[in-house]
Parts: sequence; structure tokens; C-alpha cells
Amino acid sequence: MISTMDCTAMWTVLMCVFLMLCDSLCLESEPGAPLRSGVLDLPWKDELCCDSPPAYIGAGGSGRIPPETNRSEVNLPHPLRCTFRSLAAEPEHLKPPVGACLDILCRIDETWENVTCDLESGGGPPIRGQQLLLNNDTVEANSTSHNLLVCDAEDSLMCSFHLDSARSFVLMVTVSISGAAAPPVLLRIPERPEKPGPPVNLSHIQTIEAGVVLSWDEPLDSSTDPLRYQVRYSSSTNQYWQVASAHKEPRLPVDLEPMVSYIFQVRCAGVAEPPLWSDWSESYHIFLDTLSYIPEKVVARAGDNVTVYCVFNDHRINASMARWILNHTQELDGSLYHPVNQWVSQITVRASETGIYDLLKCTKEWSYPYSQIFVEGGFIDIKCVTNGDIDAMDCRWKTEEWTKLQFQYKWADVPCEVMEEKDGAGEDIGETGPACIQVRSFRDQQKSCTIQPLRMNCYKLWLEVSSHQGPVRSKPIYLSPMDYVQPHSPTNVRAVTQVGGVLRVTWKPPYLPAEGLQCQFRYHSLSVIEKWKVQSSVRVPGDEVMVPDMCQVYVVQVRCMHINGTGYWSDWTESVNSTTQNSRTPDRGPDFWRIRDDDHQSNLSNITLLFKSLPVSANSYCVDGFIVQHQTWNGSVLRKQIHLVSSYSFEWNQELQIVTVEAYNNLGSSSNNINMTLEKTPKRNLSLSLSLVVINTLSLSLSLSLSLSRSVPNSLSLSLSLSLSLSTEDLLSLSLSLSLSLSLEHSASL
Repeated sequence: MISTMDCTAMWTVLMCVFLMLCDSLCLESEPGAPLRSGVLDLPWKDELCCDSPPAYIGAGGSGRIPPETNRSEVNLPHPLRCTFRSLAAEPEHLKPPVGACLDILCRIDETWENVTCDLESGGGPPIRGQQLLLNNDTVEANSTSHNLLVCDAEDSLMCSFHLDSARSFVLMVTVSISGAAAPPVLLRIPERPEKPGPPVNLSHIQTIEAGVVLSWDEPLDSSTDPLRYQVRYSSSTNQYWQVASAHKEPRLPVDLEPMVSYIFQVRCAGVAEPPLWSDWSESYHIFLDTLSYIPEKVVARAGDNVTVYCVFNDHRINASMARWILNHTQELDGSLYHPVNQWVSQITVRASETGIYDLLKCTKEWSYPYSQIFVEGGFIDIKCVTNGDIDAMDCRWKTEEWTKLQFQYKWADVPCEVMEEKDGAGEDIGETGPACIQVRSFRDQQKSCTIQPLRMNCYKLWLEVSSHQGPVRSKPIYLSPMDYVQPHSPTNVRAVTQVGGVLRVTWKPPYLPAEGLQCQFRYHSLSVIEKWKVQSSVRVPGDEVMVPDMCQVYVVQVRCMHINGTGYWSDWTESVNSTTQNSRTPDRGPDFWRIRDDDHQSNLSNITLLFKSLPVSANSYCVDGFIVQHQTWNGSVLRKQIHLVSSYSFEWNQELQIVTVEAYNNLGSSSNNINMTLEKTPKRNLSLSLSLVVINTLSLSLSLSLSLSRSVPNSLSLSLSLSLSLSTEDLLSLSLSLSLSLSLEHSASL
């Protein structure tokens, strides 16, 4: 039994719910309760009002009503009436009473697992307690089951039941408050829709009006058309979800702040009510920098015009402040760009024809982003060199610091003109070669890739860079490895100066390429710093050239290349010094004199021999150096070979010694030589006077007077150093320094 009624303490609310299949033709209501016309769709919301606060069944009996309790005992006749406010055009006796009201809301939850009805106080006397009685009578196959459920709550009441069937049916709801029954309400429970998958491929774009549009794709398995969408988002400055709706179109304009991180998710449902929402999509992150570009990436053909917009998301910066820069360094002419509006600047540039990747910026700051222009068919110079063994080909190109280029190639066993023609006609020709390891040279800012093993005929070479639209390729280059051979350097290089002033150079050329080679040599004098003199190429392993002095040493280098002139010169060989091919030995030794410096404490003297230049031999022989011979008084001989020098010093013990100087070459030494006797004798007294007169800026007059006390010397050495300064009205200040050496031969007149 249900507890007794207490009109001042409780309301008793009885709600009967009947579930019937949509094809049921008979809907039975409680006796005396008129059926509300029409079937309503969910969600259904209304206001239930009664004439006056109804008596409420005591709060002691909550939970399930005992099965033996008769329904008539629950729905006791009550003189008070309740009705719904939304009933229109009701008879006078059925108009909504003025008294306590309850708000009622019946709906299907988002997951379509439960139907829920809520009752809340809509005004009037406060409700301290409620009971909601659900009668779940399911009509199916002429069998009926009764299950009464009493729901208790304070101030508000919610009852829900699980949807077991996916079929469509009608829900009849009857509400009784302390015996006063409201008109039955029919609610349509539609067939459970198919739950769509979440939207995919979230992305966003910026418009040239400086707006941001979030977009997405419909779920791949969606069979519902059309769809509606909900978007929720949070940010680094506000972590609470905010929800916005998008009807039918898979996009939504959003208002975003720069330098703030946003997270977006989207879900979808069919347009039928009530909706069954998909799960939320994967999170999509948006961060607006101070600047944005439209487009951020673009693919164009070489030479095409490309238009890019710069959006200033920071509205403290005006579009008139834009300064467009190409590839970080090249400032573009102001005539190429202009403001579109207060926050957007537009530029139109010509896509590069000498590269496949460019960067555009509307500010000089390095920290800001940029727009990327990928150029299809741009020319990049790829230089290839086939090695001297013709088994590998090294290809090089200039690197770009702001992109990564991939080297690609194909090979075909046809001439290059055939491969290029078929490739241009769209025919797939050739085999793709294996990837090669790229090596970067920081010295010359180049990258290289070596193709090995190497095959003959034709290679197609190109560079490519990955883009949002797939790989972007440079203009291909077609070449045959045999046209780009750099042979090995020649070997066994020899250089000889011959009688008559001929420099003869020979070498051994490399074996490859087999068709033959042409070679050339270059030379310069070892004693004179001068430019290389390069000879014309020859097809034989030797060449010669006339030189002014056969006795000079010449530095020689040789290089070779393919006989038909294609490819590259080999590296120059290591330098080789020429040798002289003499026809005879030197005629005589050099003239010389001495400088003697005595040390009286040690009885030693330092002797310096000064050599006079030898006369020119008319290109018949050369002097390679001198041999200084020391013969002592006891007959011992010491010979020392020295280079071709102007002086030579040695220590003398002041004992009698004969010094002889010979000139020598590879054939022998001279036989007609000058001897000098060194003996311990005092120096002879003499007087010397010298006068110098400047005649003009080009001439000097020198007078020498020598007075001897006794015998005439065999030789005389004179060294003169002069420093003179002249100042006249017509002459500039002049400073002279002279050095004079004089040798006097012994003669009868001296």
C-alpha cells in the first residue's frame, strides 16, 4: 500500500509510460483521461499546472510499489485537475488552472541509450518531495508486461529508462499528481539512427580579409546526408570548452588572437531530431603567429606570376609597413606590392627560372614565418665529371641553405637525343638508379652525389624537393658520361733544355679514354716570379718551345683531356724542374777575389771569395756550380762542390794555401782556372782618395786616386756606398745608395 496523503508536506506524482510500436492502431489511456491529440516529437517540453497544491502521498513509501497493489488504489479519484499550459483552444472547463506548476521535459540522451523525463518546480509553493511513477508497458506480439517504478527526489525529479529496441515506437506518458491526472501525451521515439563517425582532416585557412576559417571533411563512413556540426575549442588563455554550431557546411569562421594556442574538435549528427552525435574528432591545433601568408605554400611553373598575401595578425602593425624580402637577403622593389586593406599586403612576383624553391617574407625579421614558392621546371646547373677510370661519375650542384634537394637520375641505353625526345612526349623511358649518398662541401657551398657503377649512353638527371602537392622537379639534364671525362694526370714528366735554347718536355699519357687524348704543358723560369706560359695542346706525348736561356731552370707541368675536346682537362701534374743537356764542359773557371778578415788572437782568418759572373756560353753549355779546391803546402787537397753562387766563405789557418775555383756541369769541370795563393804576409800600406760629383739627376762623376808605397797589387776590391740628398727649385729631394765593386787585373801599366 502507498502511504497516506499529507496535503501540506508532499506531492505525489504518478507518471505512466506506455511504449508501443508505431504500427499499433490502438492506444489505450487511463479511464477518464482524454488522449492529447497528435503525436509529438522529442524533445518535448511543457508546463504541468494544477488548480491548487495537491495532496501528496507520504514520503515513507518510496521505491517499487508492491505487485499486489491495484492500480486503482494509486490513481484515486481526485476533484482537482491538472493540465498542460501548451494546450491551445481548450474548452473553458479545461483551461489551465491557476496554482502550482511543474516543468516537464522528456528527451533522448545524446547516446540514444535512455529516454529521460524531468519534472522541476516551475513556480508556486515550494516542493519538498516528489514521486514519479513510471509504467513501462511494452506492447509486442500481443503480450504485455507491467513494471511500475517510483522515483523519489527533493525539489526536482528525473526518471529514465533504457531503450532496448532500435525500432521506432510511440511513447504515451500519463502524469497524475495526488490523483489528478493530466491528459495523456503521445511522444514519437524515432528509429535509432546510425551513429556517424567523427569528422576528419581538420584544417584552417586565412582569408585576404584577415579572417580565419576552420574546415573539415565529412566522416568517411557517413551515410547521412546532410549533416550538422558542432565545434568546440579552448585556448591557452581560456581552458574551458566553448561550443559553436555549423549547419550543413563543413566550415566555420573563427575569431582568433595572435600568439595564442587553440585546440579545436568537431562532431557531427544528422539533421533529424533528436540528434545522435558522433564522437569528437581528433584535436586540431592552431597557433597564429604575428604574421601569416596566403598561401603559405604554392607550386608554380618557372616564369609564372605568383601572388602572395601577408596578413598582419597583430593589428598594431599596419600593412603599409610591409617590406618584402626574397630568400632572406634580396629586398624587392616597392612597385611589386601594395596594401589590400589595413592588415593585408599583396605582392606579385615571377617564379624563378634558375631554381625550384624560393622564400618570400614581408618583413626583414628572421624570426617571422615565410611563404614558400615551389617552382616546377626551374633550371639548376648540375655539373658532372666522369673519373679517369670511367667507372664513376660525380655530379655537383649549388646548395640552398633553406631547403633540402634530392638528387634523382634515370639511365637509358639510347642516345641522349632519343631519350629526351621520348621523355618529352610523355613516354616512361629509362631505369631509375639507386639512391646515392649526398656529400656537402662547406668550402664551396656545393653538394655532390656519385653514380657508381657507371653505365654508358644516356643519363637523365634532376633535383627535386618535397612539397604539399608532391615532389617538385627541376628541369632535367640529359648527358652521356663519355662527354664529361676528366682523365688522370699524365706521368713520367721530363723537361730538358737543349743546345740552341730549346725546352723539350715529354710525358706518358693515361690509358683512358681509349679514343685518345690531347695534352699541353706550361712553364715558367724558376728564378723569376712570373705567370705561367701555356703551350697549345698536342696529340703526341711530347712538345718543345724556344727559351731565351738554356742555362735557366724551368718549372714545368702537364695536363690532358679527351682527344675530341669534350669533358675536362685533367689536373696539372706535380711541378718538374728542367735539366740541361750540355754539349761540353765549361771552358774556364770564374774570376774571383777575396776579402780577408784576420783574428790576431786566434791566428785564424775568415776568407770570403767573391765570384765574377761567367760569360754567356752562346747556348752550348751551362755551369751548374763551382768546385773550390784547397791545396796546402804539404800537398793535401780538399775539394768542395758548391752551387752557382756569388760568394763563398771559409776559415783559413794562415798557413800557405793555394785556392782554385772550377766551373762544372753534368759533363765535367773546367780545366782553365784561376789560382789564388794565401800566405801570412802583412798588409801593404796604401792611400786612397775618392771624389763624387752629381752632374744631374741621371749622371754622377766618380774620381779615384790610389797611392802605393811599394809593389803593385795583383787585384783591388772597392766597395762604395753613397747616400746623397739634393734640393733645388727644379729637383725633388733625391736619395741615392750605390754599391760598386771593382777588380783590377795585374798589368804592366798598373
